Amino acid sequence: MVERSVEPEVKKVFEAMKEGRNFILEGGAGSGKTYSLISIIEKLSKDEPDKSIACITYTNNAVAEIRERINNDKLWVSTIHEFIWKVIGRFQKEIKDCLVELINDDSQKLFIKSTEIFDQELVSIDYFNDVRVTYNERYSMSIDSDNRVKISHDHILILAEKMFSRYGKLCDILIDTANYVFVDEYQDTNPLVVKILLEHLQNRNKKNIIGFFGDSMQAIYDSGVGNLSNYSLEKIQKAQNRRNPQKVITLANKFRNDGLIQTASDDLDAPNMDNGNIIQGTVKFIYGDGIEQLNILRNSQLYNQLEFNNQSKTKELRLTHKLNSEIAGFYELFELYKNDLFVKLVKSLKDKVKKGNIDYDGKLFGELVEESQIKIKGGGLLADEIQSESKYSSFYDEIKYHSYEEVIKKVWINNESLFSYSFNGLKGQYEPKTDRDRILRKLDFIYELLNLYSGNQINNFLNLTSYKIDSLSDKMALSKIMTKISSEVITIGEVLDIVTKNHLILKDDLFDDFIENSGYYLWSRIKMIPFKEYVNSIAYLREYVSVITQHKVKGSEYENVLVLLDNGNWSKYNFATLFGQGSGNENIQNRTKKLFYVAITRAKKNLIVYMPSNDKKIIHKARDFFEPSDIIDVTSL
Repeated sequence: MVERSVEPEVKKVFEAMKEGRNFILEGGAGSGKTYSLISIIEKLSKDEPDKSIACITYTNNAVAEIRERINNDKLWVSTIHEFIWKVIGRFQKEIKDCLVELINDDSQKLFIKSTEIFDQELVSIDYFNDVRVTYNERYSMSIDSDNRVKISHDHILILAEKMFSRYGKLCDILIDTANYVFVDEYQDTNPLVVKILLEHLQNRNKKNIIGFFGDSMQAIYDSGVGNLSNYSLEKIQKAQNRRNPQKVITLANKFRNDGLIQTASDDLDAPNMDNGNIIQGTVKFIYGDGIEQLNILRNSQLYNQLEFNNQSKTKELRLTHKLNSEIAGFYELFELYKNDLFVKLVKSLKDKVKKGNIDYDGKLFGELVEESQIKIKGGGLLADEIQSESKYSSFYDEIKYHSYEEVIKKVWINNESLFSYSFNGLKGQYEPKTDRDRILRKLDFIYELLNLYSGNQINNFLNLTSYKIDSLSDKMALSKIMTKISSEVITIGEVLDIVTKNHLILKDDLFDDFIENSGYYLWSRIKMIPFKEYVNSIAYLREYVSVITQHKVKGSEYENVLVLLDNGNWSKYNFATLFGQGSGNENIQNRTKKLFYVAITRAKKNLIVYMPSNDKKIIHKARDFFEPSDIIDVTSL
């Protein structure tokens, strides 16, 4: 009975492993690759309890899912970077030897010497005497007060590949550590990891089994290996689709170029089956003259009929955060972190100084700006643009008579900080990442207080604050405070002022130091932005709203999916290439096709693709992929 329930692809995997062959299980969207991976680990755990298994994945979510399903003391489940560090971290002498070589190698741009860390022309092994090397993804070659050199997420794989190539015994240790190594979402795996597993390990007399699970068609991150066609692996295809309706499967198959043709699942209980038959679903290609005509679609009978107006059932997939931020209600906050003109001015000025194109010695900031004549796209001067907008000009007038060194120390924004926030599958909750700046971290804390208060979790609320409730009047005062900071019009600065004066948050010297120094400009701008924008950004990051980026939906699924084919000024993509127009760059074409494949295969029931162009050649080419009756001019709805 148990044997009959095993998937045929899983049987083929065990046949390959029995013969000592490394393999790749390739499956399209919705094929249940992670389910197969878990089935294999479960069976190995039962049949070979003494064998060790390492399962390395791309995300914490996948780590959590596998750990939850399988109880095996010999199973190590982690992200790739954690696994690599587990193997190499204890070999400090070898780490230091390789670090010295990498630091002194001018071709290794990630390891270029920092004058704050390495003050020698060439770094020798003596530098690392009494120093311990540690790994922390947030740091970039830094040294702390405990005399530890910290290497980051970016450095560890370069270091590891160097070590495995040099020390054969390290390869043997990895083989002994894991009789089986399974890599989930292999297409997103860094090529250096693949090189370790499929080149360095294979040169040893000792052997283990390496298995890869994924889909080359869903390789949408440039840092990933993409495919494993250069390696000799037993290839096992998983063609059945358990997620998508038939019309989406048919459309998606037209964009695959690897010979894998997906079919409906033969499992009558699969999510895309209904009474023994696959759900047909709906696919529409709707075109209009620009994004603005999306409003016609949203107000149409078709949109309402398919329940796209139900946010709980629908996701609108756009290419960039910028396209989403306006709809989600945090456009001003987005522009501050991503497109601030004053930050661009300072960065351009710093570049000119660094290259020696301008001498800043003894000059005021305003003098340097006038001398540099930095231009914006279109030919105008960036300084003129800044002085014409009040949100910039007031600050510029304040600091233009300050020295260059003083100004650049106060103008810093981490471009990624606003989106440094994700779901932690291990904890089962959303949380900020470590490189979130101190202002946003402070706002995150206030947001948590608001949630606790609105959820009537008063004890938990009071445990996080220094606010005291000793009487009914204290309760009433707190109610007024929380109502006020929840206002639609209150600014971020006003919220911080209120919670500080009323002792809802403790004094934070690190925060004060930040806004007085490197975060000075950021604070001067962000404090004027409505607090509601921050709240909306959290709703977006936690996926409470209907819009989301096309990259972020990988691995997710939704009943209704609306895919917007707008490039958002991102030159790496061009959706017109899907229909024979636009860029002739093959990399852009392939990158766009794969992202489109990922986007459309999120739909469990209904799919609408909106092309904001009525170009006749594009509309004609769309007939190669969509039924003529499904190609609709938005103005006809």
